[in-house]
Amino acid sequence: MQAPRKIRVGLVGAGRIADLQVLGWREHASGEVAAVYDADAAVRARRSAEWGARPYDSLEDLLADPAIDAVEIATPHDLHADHAIAAIAAGKHVSLQKPPTRTLAELDRVIAAARGANVRVRVLENFMWYPPHRLARTLVEAGEIGDVLSVRILTALGRPDRGWDVPAGAMAWRMDPARCGGGVVTFDHGYHCFQLGRLFVADPVEVVHAFINIVPTSDGGEIDVPALVTWRYTGAPRFGSWEVVPSFELEVRSRYYPSDERLELRGTRGVIWVSRCTGKLLDEPPVVLYRDGETRAFHTVETDWATSFRDATRDFIDAIIEQRDTPLTLVDARATLVFALAAQRSARERREVTLAELE
Repeated sequence: MQAPRKIRVGLVGAGRIADLQVLGWREHASGEVAAVYDADAAVRARRSAEWGARPYDSLEDLLADPAIDAVEIATPHDLHADHAIAAIAAGKHVSLQKPPTRTLAELDRVIAAARGANVRVRVLENFMWYPPHRLARTLVEAGEIGDVLSVRILTALGRPDRGWDVPAGAMAWRMDPARCGGGVVTFDHGYHCFQLGRLFVADPVEVVHAFINIVPTSDGGEIDVPALVTWRYTGAPRFGSWEVVPSFELEVRSRYYPSDERLELRGTRGVIWVSRCTGKLLDEPPVVLYRDGETRAFHTVETDWATSFRDATRDFIDAIIEQRDTPLTLVDARATLVFALAAQRSARERREVTLAELE
């Protein structure tokens, strides 16, 4: 019996995060890392040797190769729209790193290009695939805490010289709002948190109010900390918040980014706490449920942040084979982008912003 043909992917942008993006492709029986393009020739050569993938000197050459079925796009945000549209036009399935684009106009161009195309296009936002977050959502959907009344997220940024070694160039464009689309923390990283804000409440976010402090850097960039974003959902009074604390002398144990992410969901009959993501501060269960006067701790759920990338990629490969959609669809990703952009506008204009304004 002939083995099924593999789905062959090309990595477009092969920086630090690509270490995790390739995991699912290399582990899935139907996946293969076949090609790589990066603007940096040294990165192309290193990744080619590491993955056994063919290096391409240009994105155009990679997309012209009929043997490549799909692409993972992890280039700077200002390139996302053009790269995704070119890949769709070439008939490639597309996995686009979050945030999908800098603006709604750019994303609408991608949506228009994908409409009617015989390819799968998704936005990779890995926090929604992180096992503790998925467990929390399962508990919410099972009614374990009743109706969700509050979603609270806390990000504590630790010592920047700990954790992953991220090249200076990779941080430079993120700290340029024109290329990033917003703040390195509240827009680039923030897309994760805004998606979490939508993950546990079915009703959409209606209004956002944000305080975002901007600190200029010596090289002309800026960093957006500290920050506090609050929001209200439609329907019955329910609220959410995300706080960013720049604890730059804090030791955060992490194999990845040195930040501590915590999530608290309060409902009409119980509470869920998630105490893990990229970092680990305390030796405590990653997920805890309190309801009806009893505490239940989930000790055995997988907590390696890399698992979220692996599982997201496995599902993307399966979706290509099964010809189905996979989270995040472009339409759902657009709703999160509206949320993120509303927070940026609120901080700039120092006022409450309705998401409808951005439409």
